[in-house]
Amino acid sequence: MKQNTIGNYFNKMKEKANAVLESSTQTGELVTKAEDKTSQSDKQGLRDLGAQVKALVRLVRSYKKGDYRDVSKKSMVLIVAGLLYFVSPIDAVPDFLLGAGLLDDATVLAFLFKTLSSEISAFQTWEETEEDTYIKPAP
Repeated sequence: MKQNTIGNYFNKMKEKANAVLESSTQTGELVTKAEDKTSQSDKQGLRDLGAQVKALVRLVRSYKKGDYRDVSKKSMVLIVAGLLYFVSPIDAVPDFLLGAGLLDDATVLAFLFKTLSSEISAFQTWEETEEDTYIKPAP
């Protein structure tokens, strides 16, 4: 019998990630679910987790809109897989186990941030540059 580990569940999410990334509807649903769940993680005292997810959500949204494309397709698949893992209520440690259920999610996100740190940092720098160059209309 195959052991249920974080790696096994994450690999299942990677298999689904390509299809989700190709579908605007599925990507939109994923982004919405991830945003909803970040408010839950904030309530449980895992603000850093929520901040990480929000950065990934903004990256996926900008990628899908075509605003930001300076990230590899392979990295986007990993990011989408990470978000799929995050929103899935049933994974290596089910989310209904308060506290412990989000620790495996945090582990997956930490892996993503470590593995893709240069691409995520580049996106965040691009975001800051975009904010600085955006001129707000007069009231």
